[in-house]
Amino acid sequence: MTATAIDVQKIAVKLFTDAPPTLNLDPFLSIFSRWRTDAADPARWVDLADYAHMPRGPGIVLIGHVCNFSFDLSAPAPGVLYSRKQGLDGSNEDRLRAVLRAAAEMSRRLLAEPEFPAGVHLLPGSLDIRFQDRLETPNADATDHLLRPAVTAVFDGLLGPGAYQARRQPDPGKLYGFSIESAVPFPWML
Repeated sequence: MTATAIDVQKIAVKLFTDAPPTLNLDPFLSIFSRWRTDAADPARWVDLADYAHMPRGPGIVLIGHVCNFSFDLSAPAPGVLYSRKQGLDGSNEDRLRAVLRAAAEMSRRLLAEPEFPAGVHLLPGSLDIRFQDRLETPNADATDHLLRPAVTAVFDGLLGPGAYQARRQPDPGKLYGFSIESAVPFPWML
């Protein structure tokens, strides 16, 4: 198995916020209902799911052919979750950069909405990355050997070597991925 043998398409990035886990999600229903009608959006939105009734659950999810986008209340903290499903090209580094860029752009768009809850902000140095295809990227040492270099290269390029911590998800029963923490804000969040 080589790094090019892994077809990484399903990557999720969660940008954490300072929102309480009991945040009223009604504004996201309004925002995402409006976004869903945009036929020109490259995500090709198809549905909207309301999980606000579930404590610490997936929140409000806008579902598209290319990606899903949500305000997610699940652990470890509430945040904006961008889940890419298809359409990524290039190296694993290119794909991860593209997903980070899309997550940041969608988050900025969401925060700029007039209905976005006042007082809720992104935590500028904290995010999770999950590779969501358990068959292609099982949470195993072999996967880590192939994908950690791409993750390291991307964050070294963005923040500089040693300017962040990347902690791998230790539970093999959970998705392969990393919690990234930095003392300096991620540049795309500024």
